[in-house]
Amino acid sequence: MKKLIIVGTKADSGKGGISTALTGYIEGLEAHNIDYEFVVSHDGDRNSIVCWIIALVKIKLLALRYRSNAVFWFHCGPWLSMTRKFTLAVVPRILGAKTIAHIHSPTFNQYINGSLFTRFFLRLVMLPYSKIVALTPWWKSLMQERGIEKPIIISPNPNNSFSCQIAKQYLDNPRNIKSNDTVKILTMARMVDGKGIETVISAFELLPEHYTLTIAGDGVQLEHYQSMASLSEANDRIEFTGWIDGEQKHSLMSQADIFCLPSTYDSFGMVFIEAMAYDLPVIAYGWGPINDVVTPEVGECCQSVSATEVADKIKIVAQNRAKYSGFGPNRVLTYYTPEQVAKNIIEQL
Repeated sequence: MKKLIIVGTKADSGKGGISTALTGYIEGLEAHNIDYEFVVSHDGDRNSIVCWIIALVKIKLLALRYRSNAVFWFHCGPWLSMTRKFTLAVVPRILGAKTIAHIHSPTFNQYINGSLFTRFFLRLVMLPYSKIVALTPWWKSLMQERGIEKPIIISPNPNNSFSCQIAKQYLDNPRNIKSNDTVKILTMARMVDGKGIETVISAFELLPEHYTLTIAGDGVQLEHYQSMASLSEANDRIEFTGWIDGEQKHSLMSQADIFCLPSTYDSFGMVFIEAMAYDLPVIAYGWGPINDVVTPEVGECCQSVSATEVADKIKIVAQNRAKYSGFGPNRVLTYYTPEQVAKNIIEQL
């Protein structure tokens, strides 16, 4: 194995799916004793330009040292992230290193289907890379259909080791499902447009009194969603927790009955495989790559983002929770462990 240099946003910062996925990848690489070095290209707690300059210097020095004996693995988000990685990837590619672009952002779908200029710019920023990593088979098919000719690797995001331990516990000891109890729905995401939070709030007006909703997360739209919930007829059954992590997150996941997030703005959905680890049936919006993740045995995918359909799916899943029991943890342990995902990508780099 050549020297592996990972370039991406600060891992385990708790801010975004790329950060969370990188934590799992690092755990997997260390489990396989893979020699790697991590270069932080972006850190929300530091000045972006300073961070970029430091990353550029480190990458140049590493590229000069290892040249063709190195693989630079760039984790790319939306335009700004992709542009930043492009400027960092040119040097190692010129110096003979292998360069890989790992595409994480759902906005890639807009770029690859965008205007002539957008598609031209996308091809430009992809030039330094010898291979591309797609998160699911759907993403790979889309890239090939749109004329991307570079070799494409499929590598899903991994759960971290803690979530995998939880999955093992629930696989060995499935949830005790009581049909007459209160049904606790959990929605967890950044409070931004496209996550479907407003649809879940509206859906609760169509659900019986024994359904409750907990909404976890923070973001620019939090106050809007809180205001929307306060005007809802289901207001007394909707609770906001704000940003959660650690033990509080573990507690919410453990106490919930169903996870619901009909998001149109997810390229993979790290939170879906986190919920699966807790043996929670998942309700999502089945666009593109999400159908590769939320499969029929672990939950239900809506065909439209409407309050009526979300409410119907919640009732269907609630009435058939035993049908999904054990499949989420099994899927996590089969496909999304750090060791399994790292082994898969190492063999293809």
